Amino acid sequence: MKPDTIFLVDENAEQRRAYTRAFCELLDGAGYTVESLEPLPLKTDYAAILASGNVAALILDQKMEDGGIPYSGTELSAHLRSIVPKLPIVILSNFTKDTALFENGEGSVEYIVSKTVIADPTSRDAQVFKERFLRRLAGFADLLNERAKRHHELLVRSLKEKLTPEEESELGLLEIDRMLPQQANEIGDIKALETAVAELKRRIEPNDLSI
Repeated sequence: MKPDTIFLVDENAEQRRAYTRAFCELLDGAGYTVESLEPLPLKTDYAAILASGNVAALILDQKMEDGGIPYSGTELSAHLRSIVPKLPIVILSNFTKDTALFENGEGSVEYIVSKTVIADPTSRDAQVFKERFLRRLAGFADLLNERAKRHHELLVRSLKEKLTPEEESELGLLEIDRMLPQQANEIGDIKALETAVAELKRRIEPNDLSI
């Protein structure tokens, strides 16, 4: 089962509703649900949402500090990358031409899209973005499915026979991958989470730690 919920986070309630409707129209028939989400007090609070395993992507306003939120869209994105590294993330902003606004942060997101583009879901620019975004969503879903299948395969084999050291390492990494959102939810403190993950990786000692 693919993750099918896209959350749109904006501190401005009116814009949050408006652009959620626009994305619903843009992605109509593609199999995704777009839900508006009021920014949570802390970046670590999003772990509970990620732990559901049903998040297909996040669409974030950049200047959430204007509404008293203690982080920007790119700051939140960088934090979320520490939990689900491949999660598709989009920044939606009225200030896409202000390069200084995204300095040191644009690398943590897939796209930075102007709100004026999404305001007209039927426009050519919106349709081009839609096609690219859907490909990214499909790639993320395929990646999760491949990891889930591989995890199941190795787990079943481990019950019947001894795995090679390489397979044991791979299984351990897949376990970490599955546990990260739940651990983030339970631990809350990102520093404590990073310490816990580092310890798990140290115990497994794989040749390739990329997950």
